[in-house]
Amino acid sequence: MACKQVSLAESPYDFELDRVIDWIRQNNFKRVLLQSAPGLIRYLPEISDYVKQMTDADTVVDGRGRFGACDVNTHLIGFEAVVHFGHTGFVNTSYPILYIPAFSKIDSSKLFPKILDALSHVEKVGLSASVQHIKTLPTLYEYLARNGKKPFIGQPGKRCLYQGQVVGCDYLSAIRINTKVDCHVIIAGGEFHAIGLALSVFKPVLHVEPYAGSVEWVSKSRVDRVNRFRGFAALMLQSAKKVALVDISLPGQHTSSLIEKLEVFLKRVKPTSQVDSFTTELLTDQFLLGLKELGYEVVVTAGCTRFATDDFDRSPIPIFEAREVYGLYLKGLNVDKGVFILQ
Repeated sequence: MACKQVSLAESPYDFELDRVIDWIRQNNFKRVLLQSAPGLIRYLPEISDYVKQMTDADTVVDGRGRFGACDVNTHLIGFEAVVHFGHTGFVNTSYPILYIPAFSKIDSSKLFPKILDALSHVEKVGLSASVQHIKTLPTLYEYLARNGKKPFIGQPGKRCLYQGQVVGCDYLSAIRINTKVDCHVIIAGGEFHAIGLALSVFKPVLHVEPYAGSVEWVSKSRVDRVNRFRGFAALMLQSAKKVALVDISLPGQHTSSLIEKLEVFLKRVKPTSQVDSFTTELLTDQFLLGLKELGYEVVVTAGCTRFATDDFDRSPIPIFEAREVYGLYLKGLNVDKGVFILQ
């Protein structure tokens, strides 16, 4: 855990500690694991100390940042429950989890004039946000409507909880309104969600970054760069003589049935190639390097859809998204838009 501990008084997030305390007390938990998104780990030691003071529970900080609600323990050993900060849940587990979204306390409304100015050339606008900033969407909707725009907020996908919410693997709230809008506005810290949205909708995306106070369009060159790597991985899959199919064992990413179907499919369309199946909890650099040393030319993963778009810089071997395999072989490679949208 490399993050520097930061005082909760300095935190821009609402950790809903009263709710956490009540949940632990009501269920009489004695040993609780605290998890969070990577950027929130720095706050967990102080949260842990506070929970210990206010309850009879012994709390321990999970030192590995969790990249989504899919990234939870398959089995819980040594703990009765988990408090997970930074995501909303969708995975059924054998143990209780309390999800705390960690809503942002930053007033993003000060950026509204910048947003309106950036949207001067468009009328119909889709609105999305990561869960930390989801509470800003209704206010932004009203502001834009008062100023002559036609805003839209979509219904969430299966991995989201709120209208307009997006996560790295689920942009359905934006996709569902895509035909109605000229562009999209997303409120999210960092570029992760903004890039994912741009890859999914093929329309201009305005990224509102509340922590930096910036309002900027996602550059086409940034999206094209990702799609070039996706196209390269697709070409490698088509030509590879040795292919590794990788299932991720995390409960929110595990899709063994898809891997089994793809193994049959790839052996049929690539009869002279060797296609082997693997499983791992994490797609680490060491694991990928091991596959390369074994002679595999491309990895097809059924885990997180973002492996194929975000990890190409660090991976020693091209990574292709399993859900795009059928599209690649049945429809071909679209060099203008990559292979297929992330959904």
